[in-house]
Amino acid sequence: MKHVIENFLQSRVDIGDFPGGGFALINSYGIIDSGYVGFKSLEPEKIPNVGNEIYDVASLTKVVSTTSLVLKLIEQNLMELDTCVTKILPRFKHTKITVFDLMTHSSGLPADIRNAKELKNSEQVENIIYEMDLIYPTGERIVYSDVGFILLGWMIEKITHTPLDQYAQNVLFEPLGMKDTGYHPDPERCAPTEQRIDGVFQGFLKGRVHDEKAFALQGVSGHAGLFSTPKDIGLFIHAILTEDKRLFNHSTYGLLYEPQKDITDVSGNRIVRALGWDKPLSGGTAGNDVDFINTIAHTGFTGCNIWIDKARKLGFVLLSNGVHPKRELNKVPLFRNKLANLILANKGD
Repeated sequence: MKHVIENFLQSRVDIGDFPGGGFALINSYGIIDSGYVGFKSLEPEKIPNVGNEIYDVASLTKVVSTTSLVLKLIEQNLMELDTCVTKILPRFKHTKITVFDLMTHSSGLPADIRNAKELKNSEQVENIIYEMDLIYPTGERIVYSDVGFILLGWMIEKITHTPLDQYAQNVLFEPLGMKDTGYHPDPERCAPTEQRIDGVFQGFLKGRVHDEKAFALQGVSGHAGLFSTPKDIGLFIHAILTEDKRLFNHSTYGLLYEPQKDITDVSGNRIVRALGWDKPLSGGTAGNDVDFINTIAHTGFTGCNIWIDKARKLGFVLLSNGVHPKRELNKVPLFRNKLANLILANKGD
């Protein structure tokens, strides 16, 4: 299977779909295949991957770190799904929005902050979010929102009296042996993402978070900022597939897969969310033959994606810097479905 995946990914490198990346395929026994292809960087110099690269996982932060931390706090009775945001963050002005609304992207908050590349510090981000108006009534739509997960990150910090990066290290990464995962990576091992040229930063982002909001928040946020390797994310996937007690209680693992919001958007597209995670439909990132009930998935803007299929006892992660050197060149979203179909078709090999 390793060669099947590598050959597919290498073909995409060859036609310029992305610079390169690393992957891991996991079952209940552990990582069964892993590998890498392509280049760590294309500019300012072309450097081949060697297999130890650390990647900016972008919105995989939402599920690997933030969602996991929220679920652990719920297990400890320090938070509930119906906890109102204002109970923890009194500056937030929408009194009826709950943890559930944020985790299912149905809060009514906008997807993003306008002109985020102009944000210079945490205070600016806080002022904008705490004064932000809703764009639809809470619960009526699903609009994937970075803002909601920024708030979740702040709630975690307030409840635990611990910075988000340190709390994640203490209760997630260290117990699972994820030694190359965190918010403050070794820049030398990091694959660079995009070249940023603006009033805040100039140069290639290498070991510095790609997302502008997370950058303004000093690289630590509930929505983005995490760096990792395929093997480390593989350890996380394995913990979920085996219901490792170091991560969650048994009942929490069942909750991971449950659809929480199922809505058809104005274009007629069905969108289904679990808590934090996406419930992938046929044609999506987990393939056409996806087991909807037993599968969760997520993607990251930099060119990363993850899916976990409980029924098949199979998980997969691809980490890449597809936005390098420019986000417009990233074609990873166009081949995720084909890659998942290939894996499912050859899973016995």
